[in-house]
Amino acid sequence: MSDSSLAPLREDLSLSRGPLARGIPNWTLYDPARHRYLRLGWLDFEILTRWHLRTPRAIVQALNAETTLRATESDVVQFAAFASDAGLLRASSPSDTARLLRISEGRRRSPITWLIHNYLFLRIRLVNPDRFLEAVLPLVRPLFSVAGLVFIVMLGVVGLFLISREWETYTHSLIEQYSVEGLLGMAVALSFAKVFHELGHGFAAKRFGCRVPSMGVALLVLWPVLWTDTTDAWRLADRRQRLVIDIAGMSAEIMLAALASIAWAVLPDGPARSAMFVLSSSTWVLTLFVNIVPLLRFDGYYILSDLIDVPNLQERGFAYTRWWMRELLFRPGVSPPEYPPPDLARILVVYSLACWIYRFFLFIGIAVLVYQVTFKALGIVLAAIELWFFVVRPIASEMAAWIPLLARSRPGKHTYATLGFVVLMAVLLFVPWRGRVDAPGIVRAEQQTVLLAAEPGRLVSMASQNVQVAAGQELFRLESAEVSHSMAVARAQLESAQAALASSPFDPDRRRSQQASFARASEAAAALARAELRSANLRLRAPFTGQLKDVPPDLRIGDDIRRLERLGVLVASSAPLVEAYVAEPDLDRVAIGADAWLVLLDGRTVPLTVTEIARSSTRVFEVPELSSAHAGPVAVRRGASGTMVPEGAIYRVLLRGSNAEEISSRIVGRVVIKAPPRSFADIVYRKFVALLLRESSV
Repeated sequence: MSDSSLAPLREDLSLSRGPLARGIPNWTLYDPARHRYLRLGWLDFEILTRWHLRTPRAIVQALNAETTLRATESDVVQFAAFASDAGLLRASSPSDTARLLRISEGRRRSPITWLIHNYLFLRIRLVNPDRFLEAVLPLVRPLFSVAGLVFIVMLGVVGLFLISREWETYTHSLIEQYSVEGLLGMAVALSFAKVFHELGHGFAAKRFGCRVPSMGVALLVLWPVLWTDTTDAWRLADRRQRLVIDIAGMSAEIMLAALASIAWAVLPDGPARSAMFVLSSSTWVLTLFVNIVPLLRFDGYYILSDLIDVPNLQERGFAYTRWWMRELLFRPGVSPPEYPPPDLARILVVYSLACWIYRFFLFIGIAVLVYQVTFKALGIVLAAIELWFFVVRPIASEMAAWIPLLARSRPGKHTYATLGFVVLMAVLLFVPWRGRVDAPGIVRAEQQTVLLAAEPGRLVSMASQNVQVAAGQELFRLESAEVSHSMAVARAQLESAQAALASSPFDPDRRRSQQASFARASEAAAALARAELRSANLRLRAPFTGQLKDVPPDLRIGDDIRRLERLGVLVASSAPLVEAYVAEPDLDRVAIGADAWLVLLDGRTVPLTVTEIARSSTRVFEVPELSSAHAGPVAVRRGASGTMVPEGAIYRVLLRGSNAEEISSRIVGRVVIKAPPRSFADIVYRKFVALLLRESSV
C-alpha cells in the first residue's frame, strides 16, 4: 500500500484558513462543483499540501521531517478514503471512473424513495438574489452596527410593553384566530414574515462579503416557506461574523413583530388593526417557539453550533453519542469518531439525546398531522411511512449495529448487564402477568329515573328531598295559566257543539251541516283531552317506591319551570348497582360471574360479581361524573344536541355485591375485574389494532 499511487486532487478546489477551533488551527476547503465547504484539521491540511508526492510513504516521510506531527501511512490512507468519498479526487483511470459511477449509483434514489424522504421538506430554487442584495445593502447597512442593534432591541421592548398593557385584549384576539379564516390569515402572515427573515440572512451574508447564490421555496410539511443559501458563510474565519448571519433572520422578524405590535396598539379597531395583530402574534410565536429551538436545523441550531464552535454539530454529536452509548452498553473498545475535550463531549451527548427525544415525539406528531389532513386511506399509508422511516427504522438500524459488537470481543460485565436489562424488559413486556381489568365505575341504584318537567309552568308544591315516597305519590305540582286557558276554551267549545247537536232534530235535508257539527264536537273533545293530558303532566308522580334525590338546591316554590327542566332523581330503595365501562381491547377478558372489587376514593373496597355485559358499545355517555368534561377518566367529545360521545369504544358492565347496599349511590370509584392474564405487549397490540380498524373504517 505504501507504494501505491494516490489519485490526483481536482484542480478547481480552493483552500483557505479557517477559524481557530478551541485554539487549534484548521482550514476550509471549498468544492465549487457541489457548493460545499469542508473543514480540515492540522494533520489533514499537512497531508493535503503534500498530495503531489503521490504515495503514502513519501507523504509521511516529508510530513514527519518538516513538521512536529508524527503521522503514519494509515493516516494518509484514511484521508484518501475520505477524499474519495467526498468527491475531491480526479478520475485519472478507468478504475477511478468506475468508482465514481458506483458512488453515483449508490446515491441515486428511486422516485418512491425520493418522494418519501422529501414530501416533508423539499427545496426549490427560484432566484439568484446576489445582485439585488448587493444593491440594497447600503440602505440596511446601519442596522448591522451597535446603534442598529440597540434600535432593534428598543423596538422589541416597546412592542412587548404595549402588548402587556392590553394583554387580555391581545390574548382574546389570539383565541379568536382559531377558525378557518384566522388560521389562513396567520399562515399568510407567517409567509410574509419569512420573507423578512430570509432577507435578514441574505443582507448579513453580503455585509461580510459572502455570496448568496440562490433563494427559493421550501415545502415544510407541504407548506411553502422561503429559504436562502448562505453556505458561503463557512469561509468566514471570524465566529462573530457567522453569529451575526445566524441571528440576522430572527432580528429581522423581531423588528417586524415590534413594528406590527406598535401599530396594533395605536390603530383603531378595524381591518388594519386586525391585520397588524395577525402579523405581530404569528411573528412573535415563530421567533420564540420555532426558530430559537436548537434541536432542529433552524436558526437556533446554527447559533448554538457557532457559539460552541462545533461545525456540523448534529452529525458529529450523533456519531459521538452512538459511540458513547455502545461503549456504555457493551464496552467493545472501538475508537471514537473524534477525541473532543471532556466538556465538549458532555455537550455533544446531552445535545444528541435531547435531539433524539425531541425528534421521536416530533415525528409522531407529524405522522398524526399527516393522517388528519388527508383522507383516511392515504393518511394511514403516509403516517405508517413516516413512522417507519423516521422512528422505527433508525432505532432498528442502531440495534442491528449492536450485533457485531457482541461478536467482536469476549462479553464483559457491561454486556451481561445490558443483556440482563433486555431480558428483564422482555419479561415485563411479553410474559402474561396482568391478570385483571381496570375500569372506571360509579355506584348507582338498580332502578332510578330522572324527573323532568313535561310542561312549563310555575312550581306550587314539591316533596322533600331524601324522604321515602310511595309509588304514585305526587312529587312536584305546577300550574300553568296557558294550560288552564286551553282547557277552559276546549270545554266551552265542546259544550257549545254538544248543545247545538242536542237542540237540532235529525233532518235528511240538512245532513251536511249536521256532519260539520259532529266534526266540531269531535275536535272540541280531542282538544279537551289534550288539555287534560297537559294538565295531568303538571303533576309529577313517583313511578315506583324510592327516595327523591338531586333536587337543585336553588329550586323554590313559585319558580318558573321550563319544559324538560331537571327537577330531581327518584332512586329505588333496592340495593345499588355498580356500573363500569370497559375498553374494547379488554372486553373479551371479562366474563359474567367473574369476581371483581370496587375501590372507592377513600380506600375502601367492596367485593362484586359481574352480572351483565353490554352487547354493543356505548354511543352516548350519560354519566357526567366519569366524563372528561367533568375531570373524569372517560375521554368524551361534544356530539349532536350537546350529548357526550366517547372518544373510544367502551362497553357498559354491570356488577352487584352482597354488601353493596351499604354504599350510597352516585359514588365514583375504580372497578378491578379478575381476568385471564395478558402481557403488556399484547394489550398494546390489541389497542393499536382496534384503533387502526376504527380509524380505517369508512
